[in-house]
Amino acid sequence: MIRAVILDFYGTVVQESYELLDAIADVFVAGGASCPRSEVPAMWWREFRAACDAAHGEAFCLQRELYPRVLKRMAAQCGAKIDVEQLTGEIIRFSRNAGIFEDAARFLRECPLPWYVLSNIDNAELAAVLSRHRLTPCGVFTSEDAREYKPRTGIFEKGLRAFGLRADEALYAGDSYRNDYCGACGAGMRAVWLNRLSEPVPEGTETKPDLYSVLARLRSEGAV
Repeated sequence: MIRAVILDFYGTVVQESYELLDAIADVFVAGGASCPRSEVPAMWWREFRAACDAAHGEAFCLQRELYPRVLKRMAAQCGAKIDVEQLTGEIIRFSRNAGIFEDAARFLRECPLPWYVLSNIDNAELAAVLSRHRLTPCGVFTSEDAREYKPRTGIFEKGLRAFGLRADEALYAGDSYRNDYCGACGAGMRAVWLNRLSEPVPEGTETKPDLYSVLARLRSEGAV
């Protein structure tokens, strides 16, 4: 029986940084980047994912520490002259002010179960955006708390312990197939991939188009 819903946050409850990355791409092009503008967002995700994957245990770093490292690495790769400090500040401001999805707001209003947040983000930024939208989850657990990032199973296992839940008592929902769906399943949880971008779906993967659609999943389990 599902007793609770655990949610990713960015890209699931609030907007992901796609528009911001488009603006950052413009900055790279203006700074003389040798790569096409369209490659800059993909470069960000590739380098940022690698940085998060390496940051665990004694090597753990907050995301606000990873942002400038990734931007510097990107600039070196494509020969762009950029203001790393300014762009880092813009990323942090976005993290504190991201807009909420309408479907997510509906889900949170109607969800009959306790809901929690487990996200790759620094505590200060998550607290700010939760306050901005007056959201009051039953609990939050972040990469800063775990000192590791999704999709490592440890962050899910530590989060479940912090929430007082077993893996079979919670449904996890998130917009990243790799970080959210595979990470949660690897920790023994039931999971739903929010395929907001209509990407190809690997065989056997449970998907929903948005967060509100997860209510139907809860009904099918008899949780509603």
